[in-house]
Amino acid sequence: MKKILIVDDSEMVRNFYSYILKVFSFESDTAENGLVAYEKILKNEFSIIITDINMPKMNGYELIEEIRKLGIKTPIIVVSTQDEQKEISKGMKAGADIFLIKPTEPDKFILIVKEILRKESV
Repeated sequence: MKKILIVDDSEMVRNFYSYILKVFSFESDTAENGLVAYEKILKNEFSIIITDINMPKMNGYELIEEIRKLGIKTPIIVVSTQDEQKEISKGMKAGADIFLIKPTEPDKFILIVKEILRKESV
């Protein structure tokens, strides 16, 4: 089964994405900040990592950079309220694969997840 990590300091957001993924039969795990996520990534394999940017302890940019330094090529989706082009560019430069703006429509979100997983299975 494909396991997806959701990283966001908002419990409501984590629960929202976990619920959507569960409805479509995807297993998920959550982390409340980049540091907790990093520790989980060191111990587990994930098919996709979904992260916010603004979080305590380790923000999303730092998390992405640390993941990529390890040579982990897991697709990373940034989901953030930061919609300025410089923030999007910063996320992509750090190593994100996709940058989505909150709020994200559930249909769009799940289509992107399915497309990434389809590409990864080829």
